[in-house]
Amino acid sequence: MSDPQLSILLIDEDERTRNFFSAILSRQNFLIQSVSSGKEGYIIALRDKPDVIILDAGMIDMPAADLIRKLRSDRRSATTLCIALAEPSSSDKIPEILSAGCNEYFLKSPQSVEKLLNMLANPSQDENKDRKSAVGQKKKQIGGLLGVFISAKGGTGTSSLCANIAQNITVSSPKLNVAVIDLVFPIGSISSIVGYNGDFNIQTASRSAAELNKYTLRQKLEVVDNWKFRLLPGSPDPETANSIDIFQIPQVADAFQQAFDLTLIDMGRSLSVVNLSIIQQADVVVMVTGTDLNTVKLTRTAWNFLKQNGIKQHNIYTVLNRSIEQDGLSKSDAESILGIDIQAFIPYFGGALALANNQHLPILTKLPKNTAAVMMDQISREILETARRARA
Repeated sequence: MSDPQLSILLIDEDERTRNFFSAILSRQNFLIQSVSSGKEGYIIALRDKPDVIILDAGMIDMPAADLIRKLRSDRRSATTLCIALAEPSSSDKIPEILSAGCNEYFLKSPQSVEKLLNMLANPSQDENKDRKSAVGQKKKQIGGLLGVFISAKGGTGTSSLCANIAQNITVSSPKLNVAVIDLVFPIGSISSIVGYNGDFNIQTASRSAAELNKYTLRQKLEVVDNWKFRLLPGSPDPETANSIDIFQIPQVADAFQQAFDLTLIDMGRSLSVVNLSIIQQADVVVMVTGTDLNTVKLTRTAWNFLKQNGIKQHNIYTVLNRSIEQDGLSKSDAESILGIDIQAFIPYFGGALALANNQHLPILTKLPKNTAAVMMDQISREILETARRARA
């Protein structure tokens, strides 16, 4: 039986929801107070200092994220366990609510009741203090190395770089088990490069995130011919992308870290709150920019955003990729705009990269003596070393 002295404040505008959860929680001997507005809930939270606050994610009178921020800024409620309950229609608010400091969220469904009760049964356990969430704080690094590839603008060749660098690492470090996750939305891009179309993709993985482990992943994901790494493909079409449970993606990434020595994730130009939680735990962030002024300026904006969210410069590996034929900014000019060192410059491949992609071959396999391909091999080694140094 749960501790009868544990007090819970329930904030929800819907009377049926309040009555439903109040009845269930009361039967577990919790002390329940329920109110119908965020403003009233805020006052009672500071006055009565409940042990737990459960709030509706879709409140109208006060956005739930604003209420959480107010609670976290007051010493009387700064550490109170806060749980959000969300209708499917208001689940888009969850990332902001978690980012504001909410500890956990559950969808309003019969299946979530047991999970909620299990959590409330041990609210002071250490595991609940550091519960993983879609936008959780950067957690202690465990498992294999994690690298993410990001860009601020499409057309910088990020996906090709991610795939080829992963392949180069498998060649230079054959003892490493390497996996790649395609998180480019709405349609994945790496499958078309490597010539792989497995049925198990980011959508199916998100639906079974809780069951993923080393054994299931290695069973479901085959080593891609010629590339020597395992690939979790992105969404095959926009309709499938709409059904992805994005809040499970960090758990998918965690499972990959436990299963493989190195996981590389291609995020393209998506810096969503969900993706940010993965970036925050990455050992290396490969930031790809182009040589045109607009792309470099957008990359500077992205880098400033990452800095504001705790990403350190020693975790960043910046690549200046001349993906188009026209001349553009020099390395020094781009560094001046970015305000950060550029570790690598990749010259224009000409049609070689497109030809290799069309034939689903790594560039180093297709053109082993190509200067740019040889440079990419060196870059791969440096990225791996950057990740290892950051982890150490």
